[in-house]
Amino acid sequence: MSGRPSFFFKRWPWLLGGVVAAAGLATAGSWLHTRAACAAIRSLAVLPFADSSAQKRPDWFSEGITEEVIDALTRVPGLRVTGRTSAFRVQSEPRDLSKIGAELGVAAVLEGSIRTDGDRLRLTVQMNRAADGYRLWSGTLDRRLQDVFSAGEEMANAIADRIQLGRPSPQAPRHQPPQQALNAYLEGRQLFRRTNSGARNQAVERFEEATRIDPEFARAWAWLSIAQEYRVDYDLARSNEAMPGARDAAERAVTLAPDSGVAHLALAVVKLQYDWDWAGAKQELDRAIQLNPGSAFTMHWRAHWFETQGRLEEAIAEMQRALALDPFSDLLLGDLATEYLAAGKPERALEFAQKAADLNPDSAESRLRLMHALCRAGQRDRARQMAQELKPGAVAPFQLALLAADEGDPSAARDLLDQAEDLHDNQHLPAAIFAELAASVKDWGELFDWLDGECEERSVQLPYARLNPEVPKSDPRFAALLQKMNLPESAAPAPIK
Repeated sequence: MSGRPSFFFKRWPWLLGGVVAAAGLATAGSWLHTRAACAAIRSLAVLPFADSSAQKRPDWFSEGITEEVIDALTRVPGLRVTGRTSAFRVQSEPRDLSKIGAELGVAAVLEGSIRTDGDRLRLTVQMNRAADGYRLWSGTLDRRLQDVFSAGEEMANAIADRIQLGRPSPQAPRHQPPQQALNAYLEGRQLFRRTNSGARNQAVERFEEATRIDPEFARAWAWLSIAQEYRVDYDLARSNEAMPGARDAAERAVTLAPDSGVAHLALAVVKLQYDWDWAGAKQELDRAIQLNPGSAFTMHWRAHWFETQGRLEEAIAEMQRALALDPFSDLLLGDLATEYLAAGKPERALEFAQKAADLNPDSAESRLRLMHALCRAGQRDRARQMAQELKPGAVAPFQLALLAADEGDPSAARDLLDQAEDLHDNQHLPAAIFAELAASVKDWGELFDWLDGECEERSVQLPYARLNPEVPKSDPRFAALLQKMNLPESAAPAPIK
């Protein structure tokens, strides 16, 4: 009896030391396991940050901060970051990370929350492995509200370090706008993502407000330029009226922030859509991709550059790369459908047009594209049925006329063409509309007259005329039009899968 306590007390320091050593080994093992798990991450989705503030701000604030973090992460070399459109579509409570990972094709998911208090911002995030929810990393940043951009870049650097990838290229110190300018900018970003005409116009107004408050705000100038071009693209403004201002804004953005990817993208869009400076546009697009290698939005625009050059196979490949990053983007899906229609692949076009319409069933544009694809694929009855289901006033009369012509009835298109001069001069409808109508009824004389009109108007649609399956590419007048725009002639198309 007396020997047992003596043995125990002699041994307990060794036992305690063994426990401590075992705990240390377990901790080291856990650290090594986490480090190895992080090193395996090469794809990531950033879900919308929740606002946990006592006094919540409008949605555009938390969404805008999330988008800035996404933008910063697209600059991390070797990391595939899901585009904003797709990442924001998978909101659900409770969040099923394995399902989200499978839908988006990513290995990890970044979640977080923001909390504001006066002029202070706290950003708390955690990165979890999608397959099993294993926590890979978490972090908190406390900054001034106006330091949103530097906070996003710090977050991107921390994640790059954690997953053992190189940090983005060092950039000049970021300009920090005052709070009112930042608010206007973030609200403009949210409005820009909406597709209705009112939101498009309001986005321009908010970006203009941001630049008025802070003339040194490069990102606001860049997005002002892009938003102005989209107003023209959606027939909300005339090209010759809006695009010179878009050019000025883009050039101002590049001057203020020469290492900003979005600034170079804005200038590329102007050179592509309005200046028809094909070499300059490609140079700016390549620079934008170099600065933001994971930007699906920039890849989308580079695909458009290939379209203008008649390099359809490369355009489709680039659009597919963008879609891989943003698989739930109805815009990318719709543009792929247009490319496949131009390539004479209506069945492939139908596949992407259907997905776009399924993702955004309330979009008249998506439904129209689907109906055109159905007609080209020989399913006119289904297209007619969908046309009958359209709500009155949902689409413009000329769009219905184009659809009817695709269905085999060109009478409405012909009637509008007969009124074309009046509609163009008095209702200010762009020449591009009447060129499409003329192509739909195969009136080549009218077609080339209106294409010449587009050239005079500096139409942003004209560089894509060869995407219209109805336009006679072998007509000498088409070759002359391409020459006038300094575009290469259409080469023999490569086989497209």
